[in-house]
Amino acid sequence: MNSDSKNERTLLPFVVLIGVVAAPLIFIAGLIFGTELNTAIVLTSDSLSSWVGAIATVSIAVLTFILAKETWHLRISQIAQLTEIRKESMRPNVVVSLQPSMVSITFWDVIIQNLGKGIAQNVKFSFKNTDGSNATEQNNHLVKVFNKLSLFENGCSSLGLGQTIKSFLLGFVDLERNVGKDNVFNQKIRLEIYFEDAEGTPYKNSLDIDFSDIKGISTLGGATDPIYSVFKEIEKLRKVFEPVFKSGNKRLEIDSYDTGDRVIEREQQLEIHKELLAQIEKKRNSTVNK
Repeated sequence: MNSDSKNERTLLPFVVLIGVVAAPLIFIAGLIFGTELNTAIVLTSDSLSSWVGAIATVSIAVLTFILAKETWHLRISQIAQLTEIRKESMRPNVVVSLQPSMVSITFWDVIIQNLGKGIAQNVKFSFKNTDGSNATEQNNHLVKVFNKLSLFENGCSSLGLGQTIKSFLLGFVDLERNVGKDNVFNQKIRLEIYFEDAEGTPYKNSLDIDFSDIKGISTLGGATDPIYSVFKEIEKLRKVFEPVFKSGNKRLEIDSYDTGDRVIEREQQLEIHKELLAQIEKKRNSTVNK
């Protein structure tokens, strides 16, 4: 439909031009044939040239008007395009997403990002139920979960270009305790995001959250991020080697072991062997006497 309308607008100047050029020719032809049919009309060369000049002047005026009109429309179109390009160059794009925490899939984080090309101002959030009504803490438990973060309840004055805000949102253990095991994956809500660019132009995004979409998702190994697993292993190593260092300084606590210690250890081992041999000899003598 739009392409047909555009083609009609493109052909319109050509149709008008053909009409303007053809009109004087038809008028002159009518005068010539009229003089032949009606001898009472006298058409001299001077009057004929006057008529041709007048018609040509009118034709030029009409063509000039059409050209000026098309030029004006072209100018308006160019201004609109430049305005749109300028708006796009500074347009923010605030989005909200949920993803599992790196600690475990049972914990979920909320991420607020400005993925646009400009600063987002006066960022506000509102909640809707699936039927379009306003969601409150009384009729939707997820509103209470989100409002634990002041950002969702009170909004944000500005969100810079590429800025990201990430926070822990909920744990499924707590959610199960609050709404019941059978209702965990029945939680639904629509999050609407309102924000403005640097000039105050309003924008709106929305996110539909449906926990039934993540039902059955699981991971192997506990943590969802390998980097977190590496961190935990390094932390274990730190706890193992931490007693090596004395508290309050950076010296290593080392137990030295020299040649004298080896001599003492060897003598202790010989004493132990002698005692063992003595006990064995004593038992042997007691058995022979019997």
